Amino acid sequence: MKRQEATFYDDHPFDWTEGYRQRDLDATLAPLLRSFIEGVASDAVVLDIGCGAGRVTACLAARHLRVVGLDLSRASVRLMTERTGQPGVVGDGLRLPFLDACVDRVIADGVIHHTGDSFRAFAEGCRVLKSGGLFYAAVYKPGGRYQKLYRFPGSIIRRLVNQPAGKAIVHSTMLPLYYLAHVVKSRGRRSWHGAKSLFYDYFVTPRVEFLSRSELQTWSRQCAVDIVDYDRNPSLNVHSFLLRKRARVASAAGLSEPAGSRSAERLAVVEAVE
Repeated sequence: MKRQEATFYDDHPFDWTEGYRQRDLDATLAPLLRSFIEGVASDAVVLDIGCGAGRVTACLAARHLRVVGLDLSRASVRLMTERTGQPGVVGDGLRLPFLDACVDRVIADGVIHHTGDSFRAFAEGCRVLKSGGLFYAAVYKPGGRYQKLYRFPGSIIRRLVNQPAGKAIVHSTMLPLYYLAHVVKSRGRRSWHGAKSLFYDYFVTPRVEFLSRSELQTWSRQCAVDIVDYDRNPSLNVHSFLLRKRARVASAAGLSEPAGSRSAERLAVVEAVE
């Protein structure tokens, strides 16, 4: 794969759990994601799309599950592989470098709403999933507090950080206040580095979409998956969907799923990583 230009998350990796112990990492998982991970079979292949610095990948690795992390950010993939020991791929969630129907489980935790084409990212996750496989997706909810904050003061923050004087103002006023709030909220676990990562992800990230449950229901019908569980997550900015790919149907890309043994499907994943 040719070298890619630096992305927003190369400069600002989503790395807010640096130094967390495993039990602290597990506590950051949304309830539906935690139960999803606990239900993954030991011989399954899991694709963690938008793995970032490896928070979710680490939770899978701690359970000795076979997982491949993928992210558009080379810096993020490097952090993930160093911390978890799991294989990583630098790749675009809108054009996943994997064959159709090659993984048993897919995770896209707070990812597809950052891609610029959420439906295409969703469809790609469905495409690489095997028939009968499960897909966990968490996306930002519309109409909530975060959507308002992203617009204001977010729009002002994004303008300010694009020039040196404005960035200095943000880093000397808004960011310290944000850090203090998170130190209290996390009972001292959140570091300056972690708070800064959250701040940039929430307010400075250039692309965010807020996706309704009805949109995901429509996309599911188009991509031949069924929503088998849903969590509104009242205390979180995201809502969570658990989807199952229908058996023996055309993939999201409109191609029949390739026949082959379970070992052959795994080989497709390993070859893509290497």
